[in-house]
Amino acid sequence: MTRFVRILIWVTLAVVLVVNVASAYVRLAQQGVGCEPWPQCFGQTAPQDAGAVPSEDSPHFYVRALHRFSASLAAVLLLAIAFLGWGQWQRAGPRVAAVVLLALAGGLTWLGVRTPSAAPAVTLGNVVGGMAMLAVLAWLAAWRAERRPDGGGGAKLEKWTGVAFVILIVQVALGALLNARYGAGVCIGLPDCAGTWWPQGTSAGAFDIFRPTNVPIAPDEESRRQAVHMTHRLAGLVAAGALGVVGVAAIRRRNGPRAAAGLLLALLAMQIGLGASMIEAGVPLAAATLHNAVANLLLATTAWLLCRLRTP
Repeated sequence: MTRFVRILIWVTLAVVLVVNVASAYVRLAQQGVGCEPWPQCFGQTAPQDAGAVPSEDSPHFYVRALHRFSASLAAVLLLAIAFLGWGQWQRAGPRVAAVVLLALAGGLTWLGVRTPSAAPAVTLGNVVGGMAMLAVLAWLAAWRAERRPDGGGGAKLEKWTGVAFVILIVQVALGALLNARYGAGVCIGLPDCAGTWWPQGTSAGAFDIFRPTNVPIAPDEESRRQAVHMTHRLAGLVAAGALGVVGVAAIRRRNGPRAAAGLLLALLAMQIGLGASMIEAGVPLAAATLHNAVANLLLATTAWLLCRLRTP
């Protein structure tokens, strides 16, 4: 592809990152993350009620405006990438990626009309859809037509990177469900949750993405919220292990994408430290937003690494 199209992909990736992080901030602020007194106040106000137009002296007002502007700009840029790049891509991969990007943009626009919603499926769709768009753009930015799988272990590492990528997607989805269930403040402290490793009386309904989250949160929902929170923590350990192994293996591989692997390990360490400190600090809004931003970068870097685990 031409240098202009590649630059356009990078610009779009940056814009989508802004959209995702701004969306996370707005969603968390509407839900009351960081409210006073924390965490008793959390889950007492529905996003529909908190979603009124904020005053102009509030950061929420400007972040929401940034989100809307960036989302509109991203849609225009995605159309430009598909239009300008289609004739330059001789292989099916980039063309499929362009179609997926446009489909994701359409799906996120449709979900935007239904946001905020009491159904976790809407939050899940917004979070996973936005991050999937970022990952596809990162893959497309790393794509080169002349690459082929090599015979030096690259294909095997590529397969395991794909496995780690899927695990990370599951962890992202659990984080979105945790957000939708107002579960951020139910397990303050490490390593257990309110003195237990797993809440008693938990039902599968906690993981039903079509089961509405009724606000104010009823006391009998506490165990379900704790179950989602602890599952997110445990899945985070699995994801950290998988990404750590892949990152180290990519660095040790001869002629491997060491810069991307190093960035992956640095982001992973940052996310682990941020997650632990965030819980100990009581989940402040700024830290929760940064946690989402690093998750976006982790997913994009893993997608980039997945594409680059091939040699000319």
